[in-house]
Amino acid sequence: MTIRRHDALADANEALRTVTPSEQWHLDHSGKASPIYDTTPRIQTPEGEAYLFDWKGTLSDRSVGLIKETRFTSVPAHVNQDMEVSYVYDGTCGFAVRDSYYVLGRGDAIIFDPGVVRSSPTYKEAGDIVISMVFRKEFFDMVFLSQLPGGGMLTTLLFEYISSRRRRDSYLVVHGTGNGRLEVLVALLFLEFETPDAFSEIMTKSYTSSLFMELMRELAHDSNTRIGQPTGGNDISRMLDHIEHNYRTCTLSSTAAEFGYSPSRLGALLKQATGQTFSEIRVAQQMIEAAYLLLNSNKTIVEVASEVGISNMDYFYRKFRSMYRMTPRAYRLTMSADINGEPTR
Repeated sequence: MTIRRHDALADANEALRTVTPSEQWHLDHSGKASPIYDTTPRIQTPEGEAYLFDWKGTLSDRSVGLIKETRFTSVPAHVNQDMEVSYVYDGTCGFAVRDSYYVLGRGDAIIFDPGVVRSSPTYKEAGDIVISMVFRKEFFDMVFLSQLPGGGMLTTLLFEYISSRRRRDSYLVVHGTGNGRLEVLVALLFLEFETPDAFSEIMTKSYTSSLFMELMRELAHDSNTRIGQPTGGNDISRMLDHIEHNYRTCTLSSTAAEFGYSPSRLGALLKQATGQTFSEIRVAQQMIEAAYLLLNSNKTIVEVASEVGISNMDYFYRKFRSMYRMTPRAYRLTMSADINGEPTR
């Protein structure tokens, strides 16, 4: 089947540029806060008071929700209960996160963990179109995650989100490469929400899986990626990239030497940027790759441990159980059964 790219984009562009009732209200009441905030709950966070957006009306009984951000206004400090991706479809949008401020342009995206306090303090003009997508935790089941290649930053973010082990306050900026694929996928997703039919639920999951795959591809080509790190981000992203590609053999000392830092300084930089120690980052990469190999190869558990650079099987079992709350064998049997309908060895 051939997707008519021009028609999909044309339809999405027309719908996205149409003034919504909420946008008309802001045009008629310039400078005033939306009445919706009168009934939106507020919570206390380390950064101060923030609104709690629960997306109940948008998500309803869905696992994926999508809205076009309202133009002609700004968005105050808030947090979400679920993972969110904000994609700049056109124009620009500023995002204030902690003490940092990012101006993202067309094709850029930012991924927020639950609990990240952020705002969009800049007034959105008519040409500033931002689409936000939120994902309930159950969407990131192991069947979806098992299809992703291990070792990348987005894979780490997703696996740690589903395992509920991470500090739930990280974010990831993805700079678009301009290949147009994300734009098409977001447009197709938007149309499924605008004009749903009997096939929309399964199409939404398919498009969303493709969207995350494309985000991973964008990350692989983006040398300016940040993970919760507004300054010195290039060094941090290069360090993480080095660990992700050399996690079998790299050490804190060897990585520090690679980047011209002392081991203590490099460890402190990584801890500040990611909330994790060098060892935690490296082990997370090893376990993610191990999980991927368990579901996507016929290697024995001993071979999988060796493949990810671990020879001590007691250590391997302990770390794997800590991350996935089950043994490697149980993980292979359970997750393979979910994928194939029957267990494998």
